[in-house]
Amino acid sequence: MKSTARVVIVGGGVMGVGLLYSLVKEGWSDVVLVEKGELTSGSTWHAAGQCPHFTGSLNLAKIHHEGTLVYPRLEEETGEAVSWHGCGGLRLAITDAEVEWFKQVYGVSKLIGYEAALIGPDEIKKYHPYLETFGVKMAYVTVTDGHVAPADVTNSMAAGARQGGAEIYRRTMVENIELLPTGEWKVITDKGSIVCEHVVNAAGSYADVVGAWTGHNVPICNMLHHYLITEPVQELIDLKDELPVVRDPYSHSYLREETNGVLVGPYETEGAHVCWDGKPPTWDFENELITPELDRLMPWLEKATERMPIFANAGIKSVISGAITHTPDANFLLGPAPGPANYWMATGASIGVCQGAGAGKYLAQWMVHGATDINMAEFDPRRFGNWADKDYATELSIVDYQHMYYCYRHGEQHMNKRPLRTSSLYDRLKDRGAQFQAVFGWERARWFSTDGKSEDYSFRRSNWFDVVAEECKAVRETAGLMDLTTFAKFDVKGKDAESFLERICANRIPKKVGGIMLGHLVKEGGRIESEITVTRLGEEHFYVLSAAVAQLHDMDALRWRRSKDEVVTITDVTDDFGVLALAGPLSRDILQPHTPQDLSNDGLRWLRGTITEVAGIKDVRLMRVNYVGELGWEIHAPMDGLPAIFDALMATGEPLGMRLFGAYAMNSLRMEKAYRGWGTELTQEVTLIEGDMERFCRLDKEFIGKAATQASKQRGPRIQLVYMEVETTDADCAGNEPIYQNGEIVGLTTGGAYGHAVKKSLTFAYLDPKKADMAKDFEIMMFDEMQPARIIEQPAWDPENVRLRA
Repeated sequence: MKSTARVVIVGGGVMGVGLLYSLVKEGWSDVVLVEKGELTSGSTWHAAGQCPHFTGSLNLAKIHHEGTLVYPRLEEETGEAVSWHGCGGLRLAITDAEVEWFKQVYGVSKLIGYEAALIGPDEIKKYHPYLETFGVKMAYVTVTDGHVAPADVTNSMAAGARQGGAEIYRRTMVENIELLPTGEWKVITDKGSIVCEHVVNAAGSYADVVGAWTGHNVPICNMLHHYLITEPVQELIDLKDELPVVRDPYSHSYLREETNGVLVGPYETEGAHVCWDGKPPTWDFENELITPELDRLMPWLEKATERMPIFANAGIKSVISGAITHTPDANFLLGPAPGPANYWMATGASIGVCQGAGAGKYLAQWMVHGATDINMAEFDPRRFGNWADKDYATELSIVDYQHMYYCYRHGEQHMNKRPLRTSSLYDRLKDRGAQFQAVFGWERARWFSTDGKSEDYSFRRSNWFDVVAEECKAVRETAGLMDLTTFAKFDVKGKDAESFLERICANRIPKKVGGIMLGHLVKEGGRIESEITVTRLGEEHFYVLSAAVAQLHDMDALRWRRSKDEVVTITDVTDDFGVLALAGPLSRDILQPHTPQDLSNDGLRWLRGTITEVAGIKDVRLMRVNYVGELGWEIHAPMDGLPAIFDALMATGEPLGMRLFGAYAMNSLRMEKAYRGWGTELTQEVTLIEGDMERFCRLDKEFIGKAATQASKQRGPRIQLVYMEVETTDADCAGNEPIYQNGEIVGLTTGGAYGHAVKKSLTFAYLDPKKADMAKDFEIMMFDEMQPARIIEQPAWDPENVRLRA
C-alpha cells in the first residue's frame, strides 16, 4: 500500500469510482480508492441502474446527460462490458401542474441538447404498446435514456481509472481519518496509513459515520427501497425492440423491461422508513439484501398492474430490497465539506448510478481546477448546517422518498421539521400573515397574506401576485419594512484585517470608518466564488455580509484565503444580530424619530454605516444601503432588541402607509433596478467581466484572481450577461429558459420577476456575445411557447440612482 497520495477516496460505489475515473481524466494520476469490500458491494450493486434525462434542474440534467454519453462508449474505451440498454424513456403527466412542469423541462432539454418530445396520450402506444393511458394528459419522451448494469459500469470506470494510473485497494477497511498539523489528511486503514492532500468521503451508507470521525455532519439516511422482476412474458419475448423505461406518478413507480420480464420499482407514499432503525449498517454488511416488506407495496403494485396489465399475469422471479441513501432535499452531497480545506463529499445519491460519471466529472473539475463548468450550489454539502441533525435528516429523507414522483410547483416546500431557525420577529410576522419559506434553516417571509389564505402554488402567477404588487407600491411610494435576519454575518477584526480583505476582494476596501462596499471573492482561475458587502466599523473592525445560504460557504471562502502570518480573526455572528430593511421615500421620516443619529445626507450619506442607538436599543449597526433601490437603511440590531425596533417603526410607519414586504417583492424591486444576484446571475461558472460586474473590480490593485480576471477582459467574455424585458401575460421567467434568435438558441435566462412599478416582465440572461445586439429581437421559450424579448440598456427604474441618494 502507498503511504502518500494526492487524493484518497473512501468508498468503492459508483460515486467514488466515477470520481476516481474523472480525476484521471482531468490529469491527476496519484489517486487512490479504498474499499472495505469489493467494488459496488454497498448500494450500487443492487440498484436498478436507470439513466434518465428528465429533471427540471439544468445543472442536474447536465450531470445525468454525462452518464448517457459516457456509459455507452465505456466498453470500447476500457475493454470492460457495461451492458448498456439505450431504450429511451417515457414520463407520464396526470395533472395539469405536471403538464406545465413537462413544458419547462422540455426547455431544459433544448439547452442540454438531448432528444426529447412532448406527446399526447394518443401517441403513447407508438412507443409502448402495453401501457394503458387512462388519466394521462401528456408524456415526455426521451430518446437516449436507458439503463445499465450497475456493477458492470462501475467496474468499467474502475478499469479506466487503473489504466490512467489510479490505484484501488479492495478488502481494506478505513478505520479513521485525521487532520494533520500540515493541513494534510491521514487515512488510517487496517493495512496501513496514507497521508494525502485531499480526502473524499464517498462511503455511501456509511458516509455519516465516516464524517463523524472528523466532526463533519453528513445529513443522509438509508431508505429501504424495493423493486420486483417477473418471469419472462411472451409479449416481451416477441418484441423486436426493447420498451422504454416508464415513470408513472399514478403508481408512483418506474416500470421497464428486464430480461423479457417486467421490472417494477414503487416509491410508496406512506409507510416508507429508514433501514436498521436509523443506525448504520454493520461493517461486514456487503452484497446483502434486506428482508422485503411486500405488504406495504401492494397498493402501488396493484396500480402498476393497471398501468401495465402484462405485469399482472407474470410470476415474480425476484424481489430486490436494499438500502438507498437519501438526503433531506433529494440532491446528493457533492463538493467541499465545511471546515478545514480539502475534505470532499461524494455521497447521498438516491439515484446515483445515472449520476456517477457526471458527478465525478464536475467534482473532479472542482478539485483539480478550483471551479466547474456548471453551478454546483444545489449539490454543495455546505447547503446544510448543523441544524440538519439526525432527526431532521431522517424525517426529511422519508419525505423525499415518498415524494419521488410528486410535482413541486414554484415556491412549494415541505413543512416538516419547521420552524428550525427564526428571528426574534417570527411570531409578529406570522400574526401579520407572513407566508414563510425555508432558507438555510431560517424562516423568511415571502409575502404577507391579507385574507388569511396560504399560497396557491403554481408555475404561473397566483394569489400572491396582486398582494406583492401592493407591497412593491408601498416601497416605491411610501415605505416598506422587511425582516432580513437571514443574512450570513461575520466580524473580521485584527491589525491585518484591512490588508487581508484588500488582498482577497476584487473591489477596494473602504479606507474611512463607516464606508460600505460591494465586493467579490474570485477564484485563482477568475470565476466568481462569493459576493459580500463590507462595512468598516472601526480601524481594525469590518462587518461582512453575504447570502443566507452562503453562511458555511463564505466562512470557508474567508478562512481558506487567510495566510498563517496574518493577524485576523473571523467570527460568525449570524445568530447574534437581527436585521430590518427599511426603504422608501418616507423611510427617513419613519426612522429619524427613533435614533439620535442624523439621517440627513450630511449626517449619513448613501453607502455609509455607523454604530448607534435605535428605539432605545444600543449597539445597532445602521447602514444606508438596500437591495431595492430606494432611500433606505439596514438596521442590524442585537437579536433580542429587534422586536422593540420593529414595534417602534410599525407604530410610526403604518399611519404613513408603510407595509411589510417579503422576498417576492424584493425580487421584483431588485429586478427593476437590474441588481444581480449571487447564485443566479453571479456563479462559479462566470467571471466578473462576463457577469457585467467590472465596475466592482479594481484592476489597479492586487487581489486573488486578478490575472485571470484581466485575461477574461482581454479575450472578451465567453458569455455575456444582459438585462431584458419580456412580453408575457401570466408568468415570468423562472430561470434556465432557452433564448432564441432567428430560430437558433443563443442563451438562457437566469431568473426574473414582474416589475410592478414599470409594468414590465424582466429577466437577466446570458447570451452568446456575438448575438447580444440591442437592435435585435429575441424570443424566450416559456412553457413551450415563444415570448418576444428585447435587451434593455439600463435599469428600468431610476437608472441614475437619484432615489437612493435622496
